Amino acid sequence: MPPVINNRGELLDYLKHRRPLTDCNQSLGMLLLESGDISLEQLQQALTHQHSHPSRARLGQTLIELGMLSRERLSQTLAEQLGIPHISLEQFDLDPACTRLLPESLARHYQVVSLLLDGERLVVATTDPTDQDLQHLLGFATGKTIELVQARASEIEQAINRTFANSTVEDLPENETGEVPLSVDEMKLLAEDRPTVRFVDNLLEEAISRRASDIHLRPGEHDVSVLLRVDGRLQELRRIKRGHLSAIVSRIKIIGGMNIAEHRLPQDGRHMVRTAERSIDLRLSIMPTVHGESVVIRVLDTSQSLKGLDQIGFNAQDVARFRNLISHNQGIILVTGPTGSGKSTTLYAALNSIKATGVNIITVEDPVEYQIDGIRQIQVKPQIGYTFARALRHILRHDPDVIMVGEVRDQETALMATESALTGHLVLSTLHTNSAATTVTRLLEIGIAPYLLNASLLGVLAQRLVRRNCPHCLKQELVPGHVRQALGLTADERFYVGSGCSRCHGSGVVGRVAAYELLEVTPALRVLIEPSVSAQKIEQQAIADGMRPLTQSALQLARETTVSLAEVYRVRLE
Repeated sequence: MPPVINNRGELLDYLKHRRPLTDCNQSLGMLLLESGDISLEQLQQALTHQHSHPSRARLGQTLIELGMLSRERLSQTLAEQLGIPHISLEQFDLDPACTRLLPESLARHYQVVSLLLDGERLVVATTDPTDQDLQHLLGFATGKTIELVQARASEIEQAINRTFANSTVEDLPENETGEVPLSVDEMKLLAEDRPTVRFVDNLLEEAISRRASDIHLRPGEHDVSVLLRVDGRLQELRRIKRGHLSAIVSRIKIIGGMNIAEHRLPQDGRHMVRTAERSIDLRLSIMPTVHGESVVIRVLDTSQSLKGLDQIGFNAQDVARFRNLISHNQGIILVTGPTGSGKSTTLYAALNSIKATGVNIITVEDPVEYQIDGIRQIQVKPQIGYTFARALRHILRHDPDVIMVGEVRDQETALMATESALTGHLVLSTLHTNSAATTVTRLLEIGIAPYLLNASLLGVLAQRLVRRNCPHCLKQELVPGHVRQALGLTADERFYVGSGCSRCHGSGVVGRVAAYELLEVTPALRVLIEPSVSAQKIEQQAIADGMRPLTQSALQLARETTVSLAEVYRVRLE
């Protein structure tokens, strides 16, 4: 088994004292069989497929195309057999002079990073160290003898971002005029300066690779903080000089289609980035503050957020209950929770499920976050009077079976949605309420007549997103007494939390999962819907009908070590 190498010293020592590479006359098929990556049946199937498709001569590629083997696992098996070392790039001491031997465009396109220059030999990390075509291409580009070693794809991408982002910061143009405003021409020159373009591009690349939902540029009195929101938590990425801010903001305004000369008023823009096979939608917002213009970029990754109902985090029983609700041909289903609780993700998952049944779906949103093939999506424009309620009136003439309203914000929209449900449409929407039970009382308070709500409401899903523990660094959680008391737990029950490791960037969490409560409007519950009903009565009846409260849902996740108890305490409902 080849070693795992963590720094340049270990790598240089390995190259000097390594044994000759393993003789690999053994066939690839036998190597994969011995490693347990494929079965004999799969090998025979792949060989049969290979013979019937002569143009696909390589067995490894055939196995990948048939879904029997991942590309990463194939290269890893070959690397192990050939004695090629694996590089851990998390703490690797990259040499900027060495990494810049490969042009940034080449490093990003082929996902490679140079690690060590030993005489005329350049050691380069890649996911597939057996790719001879790549080896020859890099040799031609650098004029060096290339030796390939292996590293994880995610670590290579982060190393590239770290390398070129740091080098770009050093080259950023600085506003030498201090507080004196720049002319439009000067701002354009700063925005189009190559280091500025590279800094903004690298920042976007890094945010996407780290699954960030937002990018913040926060100006202070002395410097500017660059932060990423990952899994709902803000993390500082780096700090830059205040003098660099003008160039960066000007660049962001240009790509977002904003007025580069406007510094006194807030501005919003939008930009689409295509990377690999993904389309990333960026929502840009710029707001003037006392220390300069503050920037927030919302990163909407369609491939990350368009999930199936089975991927939201529901248990099997609740998936079946929710599928039953959305199978109705009329009625209202509401998803509730605060901003950032995953309501849109759940609605899009429901629409994807409904779309397969061949119905006519129209959405009214503000904004349209993710575009879905086969669904007509409408963007409302309140500034010209094109509101949710007005859009609803028009789309009813387009013969929809299912209508998704981005948010019920007022009585008019709520009434239109209710009436649409009563006239034979399935309506999905969101509402800002704390729990499923308070949603019913909130609709009554808005002014929806009890008899309308009684006849139209099918169910309410209230949810929160809780941070998932990193499974690689779990440790027992120290739980304060008041937390146990608030949640009704005994002192001997154990819970676990992520302590932070290289795989989770020291955060202790990897991704998020939904904690939720699903209220179905049963005949017994319909009887309670009247002007004077309390949320407590609604909740008691819903629990009697089979609803598991949100706090208990989160607590179950903690008992399964999926989340920490601190997360349960954070999202609990009283």
